[in-house]
Amino acid sequence: MVSKQFRRGTSTPRRSRRAYYTRRRQNRLGATSTGNGFRSISPQFMRQVKNRPALRSRGYLHAMIRPIVVVSVLSALAYGVHFSYQRALISSAFSIQSVRLHQVPNMLIEPVRARLRPAYGKNLLALDLGALRTSIEELPAVHSAGVRRVLPDGLIVSVEARDPKVRVVSDQTTYIIDREGVVLDTYDRQRPQLPKIRLIDGGSLKSAPGEHLTDDPQHGRSLLSALAIVDWMAQADGEFLKPVDQIRIDASGIVLVTTSGQLEIVLGDERRMVAKMAAVRSLLHANPPGEPAVIDARYTDMLVVRAFGPEED
Repeated sequence: MVSKQFRRGTSTPRRSRRAYYTRRRQNRLGATSTGNGFRSISPQFMRQVKNRPALRSRGYLHAMIRPIVVVSVLSALAYGVHFSYQRALISSAFSIQSVRLHQVPNMLIEPVRARLRPAYGKNLLALDLGALRTSIEELPAVHSAGVRRVLPDGLIVSVEARDPKVRVVSDQTTYIIDREGVVLDTYDRQRPQLPKIRLIDGGSLKSAPGEHLTDDPQHGRSLLSALAIVDWMAQADGEFLKPVDQIRIDASGIVLVTTSGQLEIVLGDERRMVAKMAAVRSLLHANPPGEPAVIDARYTDMLVVRAFGPEED
């Protein structure tokens, strides 16, 4: 603000415009005339200039204190957590003492416990759950497994077992396989009887539990077709008039054998199953053949009915 002595008014002697603005500018700068041609700086202006760096310095330090304190606290917390975790890895308080099996079939309880036995007494936090899960999934009858920790000293293990699909009977042995063709070493005996696939000239069929029987170079493709037909029959339950006892795989392909053994239906493969079975149903309704007989349905536009020959006996 301009002091009263520089204001223009009735009590102030009239000055030239130039002198008025000169004094006004000097007042703003805080300078006063000494009368000898030199200008001095007012004490008020010097105080303002002197205090300005101090205020700036105080603001910078104040802004840096908080980040320094926060970084220090976080570093201390990280060190404390790391130190506590390292102590917990060697502490006996976290050694595994109990393992609970969740949704594990009765047939797999003992094999799963055998795979878990080396984990007893180990530190729960240091245990490799991935390796333990892989070890359980190596069992032929296990499709997938899950393992999780329960503090302070427990494990919970869940298992999804493979679902047995069919029995494959060859000249020398019998295999139980699931829908993926994996050979099982055990299954629930209380389940309903599994569909039977009889393999003619299957002496070369060799496999072991956990392996895919459908990978056999000679019979693998036929087994896949038979599994597809089993799935189709399960979905179309009740549409076929004659109950099926077994599925035979021979030189002509897939053959359905009825329970009575007096009627066989040659399908060849799993393709065009709806059309093939529709034609067979129409034949059995309109003009059922005398038994024993063979219905060749490999061609959807034509059905061939013949009596049992020497190859079917």
